Amino acid sequence: MSGVISSAELHPAGALAREATMRALQARVPAEELEKFLAAMSSSEIPAAIGATASVDIAIWGKAKCEPDGQPWQYDATIWGGPAFFGTAVGFLWTAYTSWDAFFRNATGVHVQGAASGGGLLQLNWFNESGLPVGQFNALSGGIGLLEAGGSGRWQSK
Repeated sequence: MSGVISSAELHPAGALAREATMRALQARVPAEELEKFLAAMSSSEIPAAIGATASVDIAIWGKAKCEPDGQPWQYDATIWGGPAFFGTAVGFLWTAYTSWDAFFRNATGVHVQGAASGGGLLQLNWFNESGLPVGQFNALSGGIGLLEAGGSGRWQSK
């Protein structure tokens, strides 16, 4: 990986995002399910990524929000974790489903993480009610370091 982050590295299969996903979720999701999740988001059968803006404001508890461009949905959920972080980032949202409607209707919880590598990565992973990951947001966020939080919540119509 060079000193400049490319959009390819923000893709869930890119080195930066993949490493962050595996590190954060391997204790919660079986390795084979993580591999299926990452492979699905690289499939030609899934819809194209959507530009989105996410914000995380947390100091033990807080809020995770995401607004995908051009979509009638928004995510606004209470999360628990830490340490403290307050920031907004513009990035991309991917789904492992074959339609965005399925993703927005079936996501029931979120895991938020920050990684200092690559200049600062903000990553949100959404899960279905079975606990399997179904979507991911990745963006660069200067100043973010170690952050881990999560909570339940559904996408809502705007």
